[in-house]
Amino acid sequence: MPSKRTTPRTSTKRTPAGPAKDPEPRASRFSPGAYFRERTVLITGASSGIGRDIALTFAKMGARVALLARRASVLETLAEEITEAGGEALVLAADVTRRAEVRDAIDRALAHFGRIDVLINSAGIAIPDRVETMPPEDLERMMSVNLMGTLHTMQAVLPAMRAAGAGSIVNIASLAGRRGMPPLGAYCATKFAVVGLTEALRVELFGTGIRLSLVMPGVIDTPMVHGASSSQTPSAEPLKLLPDSIPAMPPQWVTWAVIAAVVLGLTEVDVPPGAVVMEKIAALFPSFTDAVLALGSRLFDWATRH
Repeated sequence: MPSKRTTPRTSTKRTPAGPAKDPEPRASRFSPGAYFRERTVLITGASSGIGRDIALTFAKMGARVALLARRASVLETLAEEITEAGGEALVLAADVTRRAEVRDAIDRALAHFGRIDVLINSAGIAIPDRVETMPPEDLERMMSVNLMGTLHTMQAVLPAMRAAGAGSIVNIASLAGRRGMPPLGAYCATKFAVVGLTEALRVELFGTGIRLSLVMPGVIDTPMVHGASSSQTPSAEPLKLLPDSIPAMPPQWVTWAVIAAVVLGLTEVDVPPGAVVMEKIAALFPSFTDAVLALGSRLFDWATRH
């Protein structure tokens, strides 16, 4: 069983006697923000990349964080970092593709914290390849994590959020979920599916007090972009070259977008801002957009060969 990590609260009482003194430094280097203080935030894919940065930032803002991912040892290290800095973290080792494991993890989080105020679906993988030649099992694997993992966690937290009459769910999709492009056709398909699922559920939850948001990032500097979560086949190699050919944004940009989505109740946040609007405009001229992307794809292929 994964260990539960809590940090006892320190006393805030002051002695009335004696001259005024400079305030003592906080025991924690985390300075809790008013909005997230004492709220419970569950993050999937918390072991690395965007999920890890989100977990650290929300803990820094005073939230109690539940860390969900497959690698228990990595989560333990992250939880220690959070608790040693004065935060509170709970390790939930689970595979998002396995519905029973996800439900058990959510139940443990509810038993430990009493509620889940925010769910952030950050778990995801990308296996780049051309649609014409990709192994179907690669698409199935991405669908299992990117789409079904998102569905499993949302279905697991919704009963508790409905009972509370409040809650926020943030699904991290991708700009690739608005426009298909090689060599990420299959990945695009999974993110298109996440967008559609999120939009439909948002309508279902209208008026319940539960808010649903999409965060749509472009290329982010994470282990996934460097190929850490890609297949070991030669077809995965082009993704590892993306940071050298396309500027990658820091994970903190996505974290800020998530914070904005939760605090302001935004239905969709682009990273960088306005990117999805440009994609929607491009969708009005599909033939022209296809030609531009095809030219870029051919140039990219030439660059990777040379």
